[in-house]
Amino acid sequence: MEEPGRDLMNDALLRRGSASCASEAAIRAVTSLCLDDVLTGEWDEAVRLADAGLEMCDLHGYQELRWPLWVVRAVIAALRGDDEQAQEFAGKLTDWAGRRGSAAVQLYAQYVQCLLAQARDDFEQAFQCISELAVPATFSENLPLALAACVDFVECAVRTNRPDVARAYVAMLQSVDLTGFSPRARLLTACATALAYPTETGHFERSLSTPGISHLPYDRARVQLAYAERLRRKGSLRTAREHFTEARATFITLRALPLQARGEREFPSTVLNRVGTTATPTDALTPQERTIAELAASGLTNKQIGIRTYLSHRTVGTHLHRVFDKLGISTRAALRDALGNTVADRSSESLIGQR
Repeated sequence: MEEPGRDLMNDALLRRGSASCASEAAIRAVTSLCLDDVLTGEWDEAVRLADAGLEMCDLHGYQELRWPLWVVRAVIAALRGDDEQAQEFAGKLTDWAGRRGSAAVQLYAQYVQCLLAQARDDFEQAFQCISELAVPATFSENLPLALAACVDFVECAVRTNRPDVARAYVAMLQSVDLTGFSPRARLLTACATALAYPTETGHFERSLSTPGISHLPYDRARVQLAYAERLRRKGSLRTAREHFTEARATFITLRALPLQARGEREFPSTVLNRVGTTATPTDALTPQERTIAELAASGLTNKQIGIRTYLSHRTVGTHLHRVFDKLGISTRAALRDALGNTVADRSSESLIGQR
């Protein structure tokens, strides 16, 4: 739930920008609201505020205040599977860091690359992108990022057979006094600990019972997915599916496509049970892939599909390539037959949308 007066504050700040009287304080306030929206799952609003803040920076000459807003745009794009946009903003961060000699900003650019590599299931590359955080001096100097990325770091270390590195990172996390930190830091630290020590029980339960995390939908769903994967490996399939089902609903709401797809690969039967009992080639498609395929089969171009799904046309093309592979076809013309009756409904929608 949004705080009372939140919309009024947003509008007031943006009016200050449009009236050419923005100040550094106003831009920083927009940035703060933007970051809060990222954490609370208001990602579309975060994108809107970030773009407005960047316009204010450009209009009034506050170029040094742009990079946190680029981080927001890059991270959301990466978490949603929009490689092109994530790379665009990561490139801005890298260029900014290089020209100013900012190792801290460069680490944020590398973190975006880590998220993109994880989306490709390239955990070795993902680990290399943020391996600098394992250096104690870098860890302490960049503590906010070290805490925010702790689940990513530990999971990548575990998945690339570096258990000692994962546990060393957890030891650094445990050396930090989290008393004054947010519930999010405690949630992520507990999850990282659970990942680093797979034989110990209780860490995931404690992380999900952390007070004050109900307003952190993405982080909570991320932990639930990791817990579901652990439960599945231990044979607790019913409880695993319960956690995954709840996490999946959050990923769909946020359009966090990479983690949604990862979970659906881990629990394919859960997805099939929700759409029907007879498996077909189209059941291998993620919800996003099916939507894109149906829109393409109805005659829309990649650019038109991108407008409807909030993706770049290149990302749409990447999804369609995966669809073709899964369906065993090679042309858009074959999509209609492969998808069946639902395309007719999409065709009607596309015609209405073009009027």
